[in-house]
Order: sequence, then C-alpha cells, then structure tokens
Amino acid sequence: MKQEKIADIYLDGRHYDQLFSNGSEDLPFWINQAKQYGDPILELACGTGRITITLAQAGFSMTGIDNAEGMLREARRKSAEAGVEVDWVIADMRGFDLSKAFSLIILPANTLCHLLDLSDFEACMANVRKHLAPNGRFVIEVFVPKMELLINKPDERYPFSEYDDPDGRGRIVVTESYIYESDTQIKRLKTYHSIPGEGAEIEGELNMRMYFPQELDALLKYNGFVLECKCGSYNRTDFDTMSEKQLLVCRLAESSS
Repeated sequence: MKQEKIADIYLDGRHYDQLFSNGSEDLPFWINQAKQYGDPILELACGTGRITITLAQAGFSMTGIDNAEGMLREARRKSAEAGVEVDWVIADMRGFDLSKAFSLIILPANTLCHLLDLSDFEACMANVRKHLAPNGRFVIEVFVPKMELLINKPDERYPFSEYDDPDGRGRIVVTESYIYESDTQIKRLKTYHSIPGEGAEIEGELNMRMYFPQELDALLKYNGFVLECKCGSYNRTDFDTMSEKQLLVCRLAESSS
C-alpha cells in the first residue's frame, strides 16, 4: 500500500477495522430492531459491513451504502467469506436513489456526525424519507457530546489507536490532536500515523459534527419525523442526564408519508 493512502482512514477498510476494533455489544440491539420492524433493511454509511453482515447472517434482506470504495471493498470480501448476500452500493447518504422502500433504515455508530452542516443533514433526511416505507422506522445511534472532551489544547497529542499493520510492516501507532469550533459544532481531528520503516508520520483528518440531544430531537421533527422513543443505552434504558448514547426510533410524520 502506498504511503499516502493511510492518511484517509476510509480509503482502506482493512486499516479501518484495525484502527477502531469495534466490539459487538451493539449487535443485539440492532438484531432486536430488525426483528421488530422487519426487512428489507438499509444501513447508511455502512463502512466495512460489521452490522450489515451480522443482520444478513440473522436472515434479513440487507442493503448497505457507503461513499468510500475502500470500505465497500472490504465489506464485499467479508460478506463473501461469511457466505451471505448483501446489496452493497457505492453512494453518499446525502444523495442516493435505490428505487426501493425499506421497512427499516439505520444510521448507527455515530455516522450521523459526518453530516457537518444543516444542508448535509437535510439532504440525508430527504433521502431517508424517500426510501422509508409508510410504516417503516428510521433508527439513529449517536453519542452525547461531552463538553470536557471538546475543551483541549490544539497543540497537544493524545493516544488514538494502536494496531498491527495488515500489510505486515509491524505495529502502527496513531495519535491525535483536535480543536472544537463552537460556532460550527465541529470537532476537527488530525491523526498522525507512525509506521515502522517509514520516516515521517503520515497525517490524516477526521471532522465530526456534534449533535446535542435537544437539537437533534428538533432537527428530526422539522425534517418530517416523529420521535417514537429515545433510549440512552443498548439495553433500551430511558434517555436521561447520565446517558452517553442517543438511540432514536423515528417514523414518518403523517404529512411526510
């Protein structure tokens, strides 16, 4: 792999899976949602297919879209290895047309944060409304922003991740620095990859919009959705002041259906 390709964490799904090493504690929640609302199911910004493939293995008809070919390449490999069929589509969640309605559309794992401004959010919601069946549900998972994690010194480095290089070059160490813009609510993160045998560190960027609880509820309401329930954990506990996650189950408002 060429040196410059590691700068964007979404260019190579193998590195992405190692970089984040997502666990499986959320999978029972998504399986439960699939059982409750049925298929077909669409996952937005599906990445390398961790959730999509799990639901396909559980017997659900799955479609996954992502705008990074490097992520879908790994998703296709993993689904073939698992022996399941998934409709993988290269598409941006802000603009896609699958000519199909879904009983369940999911936006898990904080991917909502990639919608950096109001126009991004509205474009994505318009596409969800267009693809959601009249009695379907739209489920979002995103963290609750913690103010203490948004206040920092931009010139300081923090540990981000450490993993074995999939190309066998040794242990890759990743650190980060970041700055939070209170006017845009965007956390602009810069990553630094230290790779054995390479000279200089390789830099990358990751920008994430913070969505605060009351703000998100209002944005969904004014984009044509009714919030049926909001949980604070995968165990579906009530959302409250101690919740670290926002798990929102939405349906189309009557005027949008």
